[in-house]
Amino acid sequence: MPKYEGSCLCGAIKYSCASEPVFSAVCHCSACQKATGSAFAVVVGFKKDDFTVSGDTLTTYRHSGDSGTISTRRFCSQCGSGIFAENPLRPGMVTVRGGTLNDRSALKPSAQVYWRDHQKWVEDIGNLPRHETTITPRR
Repeated sequence: MPKYEGSCLCGAIKYSCASEPVFSAVCHCSACQKATGSAFAVVVGFKKDDFTVSGDTLTTYRHSGDSGTISTRRFCSQCGSGIFAENPLRPGMVTVRGGTLNDRSALKPSAQVYWRDHQKWVEDIGNLPRHETTITPRR
């Protein structure tokens, strides 16, 4: 029975993993910023041998990282959700986008990586006003 399951936004791609994560982190690298359209990505590393994925809309994008290695990012071509990536620097592993997990309640990153690329406002994010749902601009 899978310990972790997830999917893309539209549900066309589903995945599961039978083992505990090897690591979890907040990644501030410029590639993750571009790929997510945000200031960082929450990533969770799983053993590739314990990871299964299904669906027929999985698309691949390859790019060179700052180390010179080629990262392979997989995403849903239907809704655009980034699902997971593979990198030769982490052989035998997949790095899943944390937000795609069905149950994110136990997700707690243990590190922040590529801090050198972080957006300066991230340092103060804990001090921003908090709202239970979206905010509507005043007219």
